[in-house]
Amino acid sequence: MGYHDVGPLRISPSHTADDWSQLVPDAKADWARAVEILRDRIDGRFLDHARNCLQSETSGFVVLAIDCMLIEALEQFRRGIVDGRGQSGELIRSFLAGPRFQPHFCSVAANAFYEDIRCGLLHQAEARRLWLIRRSQAELLVTKRETDTDVGYIIDVVKFHEALESAFDDYLNELVDPDREQLRENLWTKMNHICQVRRQRAGLFG
Repeated sequence: MGYHDVGPLRISPSHTADDWSQLVPDAKADWARAVEILRDRIDGRFLDHARNCLQSETSGFVVLAIDCMLIEALEQFRRGIVDGRGQSGELIRSFLAGPRFQPHFCSVAANAFYEDIRCGLLHQAEARRLWLIRRSQAELLVTKRETDTDVGYIIDVVKFHEALESAFDDYLNELVDPDREQLRENLWTKMNHICQVRRQRAGLFG
């Protein structure tokens, strides 16, 4: 396949940058459409694949790796960040402070998740230090404290992913609320940047 066969570059499985550019931020009907496009992007590029992977009993690492990428992406959408380089730790910790992950993730556990799960899986393809990934436990996160410095965690990958999906649904529900002006503006900033990048790629490879 040559460069001229790449086809339209999409921002989600079913939508192109032109679909987004036709929306008007002040139009109520267009906000329903904007939420649909965002859901299609997140479902099609992350959640659908994580759901499929969860069918395998040995998929804990890959599902949490997908979830970590998605957490950073969603937090960038919420804040309108177009380039999150150098901000990964703060984005992860902030997201885990949300209600769907409380009271399981205190600040210490959230930072350990970033260092040992997010960085461990994405950089070394393994969980670092005293973490175990399990299923079917009673709590999302179980803490095992031996000493003040030796703290272990058992994370339930299914419950964690379910909490992430619920947090995403919460975000979409917030976006349809016209009083959430800043949240809407941040989404528009991020998505406009994504569309700009897509057009640049189309100009280079199309």
